[in-house]
Amino acid sequence: MSLDTVKVQNIPFQNYNFDEFMAAFEERIDTEQKTFVVTANPELVMAANRDPKYLQILQEADYITPDGIGVVIASKLLKTPLKERVAGFDLMNALLKHAQEKGLKVYLLGAKEKTLEKAYHKMKEQLPELNIVGRHHGYFDISDEQIANEIANLDPDLVFVALGFPKQEYWIHQHLHRFQKGLFMGIGGSFDVWAGEMKRAPQLLINLHMEWLYRLFKQPTRWRRMLVLPQFLLKVMKEGK
Repeated sequence: MSLDTVKVQNIPFQNYNFDEFMAAFEERIDTEQKTFVVTANPELVMAANRDPKYLQILQEADYITPDGIGVVIASKLLKTPLKERVAGFDLMNALLKHAQEKGLKVYLLGAKEKTLEKAYHKMKEQLPELNIVGRHHGYFDISDEQIANEIANLDPDLVFVALGFPKQEYWIHQHLHRFQKGLFMGIGGSFDVWAGEMKRAPQLLINLHMEWLYRLFKQPTRWRRMLVLPQFLLKVMKEGK
C-alpha cells in the first residue's frame, strides 16, 4: 500500500483532496488511460466486507474516494486521517465541466428512463457544449454484452454509471476490458439530483458534514440505512484496538 493510500475496513482510499483527485483524473483522461473510480461511503464499505467478490472488485479499482464523512471519521479513529470527504456528485460535476472545456465524449448509464431524460436535458441546459454521445436507462441485465459493446463503439472518454452499488461496480469491472480508454465512475443517485427528483442538502449543512441528516429528514424511510454508520464506526473502533 502506497504512502498516499489509507486503508479503512480493507478498502484502500486515496488520501487526496478534491483538487488532487481532479488533477489525477484529468491527467489519465488526457493520456487515454482506462480508469475505474469508486466513490465509497460507509454503507458501501460494509457491503464489500460481507461480499468477498465485491471486495476484490473494489480493491482492483484505480481510485477510491471517501464519499461520506463517516469514512473520514473512521480514518481518524485509526490514526491514519484522510484529508477530506470528496463527494462523488461534486467530482462528477467537475468532470462534466472539464469534458465540455476539452470537447470530451460523455456517456450516461443508469436510472429510470424519465429520470435519465430529465437529467440529460438539465445537463444540456447548464453545459450546452457538452458532448453527450449516448445514454441508456439502468433497467437491464448487467451481463448484457450488447449494451456494453454499443457504448464501447461510441469510444467515450467518460462513462457515468448510476446503477447503485454494488451493481454499478460489477458492471464496470465486468465490461472494462471492452474499452480502449475512458474514465468509468459509479455515481449512485446523481442523475436523480440532476433531474431535480432529489435535492442535495443546503451548502451550509454540507460544509458542516450533516448532509446525512438532511437526507433523513427528506426521506424518513432511510433510517434503517442510517444505522449502518454507527455499526461501521463500532467495527472500526474494534479494529483500531
